[in-house]
Amino acid sequence: MAPTKTTYLRDLCLMYQEASFYATSIPRSCEKAAVKYFQMKKQEKVIAYLDTSLIGFYGKRGFYLTTDGLYWKCWRKKKGSISWNEFQQLTSISLRGEQIICFNDKEIFHLNENAYSAKKLVDLLQKIQQLLCHHSHEFMCREHTYPSISLEELTSICASFQENNPLLKAEQVLATTDQLGIEMTKEIKNRLPVAKTNHIVAHLSTYPHQKTEGITICAEGIYFSKSFTTLYYPWNLFRYVPISVGAEELRVANKYSLSLNHAFMSSGEVMSFLKQIKRHIHKTYEKDNTRKIDKQTLSLFV
Repeated sequence: MAPTKTTYLRDLCLMYQEASFYATSIPRSCEKAAVKYFQMKKQEKVIAYLDTSLIGFYGKRGFYLTTDGLYWKCWRKKKGSISWNEFQQLTSISLRGEQIICFNDKEIFHLNENAYSAKKLVDLLQKIQQLLCHHSHEFMCREHTYPSISLEELTSICASFQENNPLLKAEQVLATTDQLGIEMTKEIKNRLPVAKTNHIVAHLSTYPHQKTEGITICAEGIYFSKSFTTLYYPWNLFRYVPISVGAEELRVANKYSLSLNHAFMSSGEVMSFLKQIKRHIHKTYEKDNTRKIDKQTLSLFV
């Protein structure tokens, strides 16, 4: 696999990615429409896009995050934009009601009937502003490269923790791609915003009545999912994320809990499994002298 190219801004957006909010695999038609409709500069790159388009308006409605700043347009409102330098100077980024985003108490964007949470968008924007307090927007958007994590090694680690019980179905155990099958893989991709390039390696279901809930290992990172909530960490960030277990519960980044009561792996086995993956990531990155994230920046991700 090719090395992973990313930016701090894209990594932050990945933390908030859901259906209709793209931080990878942004539809090309939307990117083209955005450049034409918002008159973005030729060298400007779209990092993430929240799609609120209606039929026939693809790319003309929504919220764009680019290397230069923010652009937005919602139904019955004028389009707007702000550079990162201007954005950094905002005194407040807030939510009015349940769907209205405000900058300095001025309404700038309505999510209307979009399923994406306005609170989530505000949280992301506030994190970005905090990041800009520590670094320049050029640093935030500068592309850096990490070595790819071996799919063969990831698959081998997953296989070493599998339950060898022929009576159990794939959705009940830690199952690798070939064991999941086409239908289960499709269900996981429908549930999670997995980019086309982000190959699914294995999945551990933690809730039998909703088999897509649990831990999903991909080529580029890891998903933790339960009802109404999904966390995603690319490997370059997951190596720093604190994890712990207790009372049949997995704690991620000291703020997110995933019940393991119905998992067909004990909490100790789950912990050992995730630690083994972390060791592999550390080994891969340290060998290539990959840059470490400073503590202030890291705190925004974990």
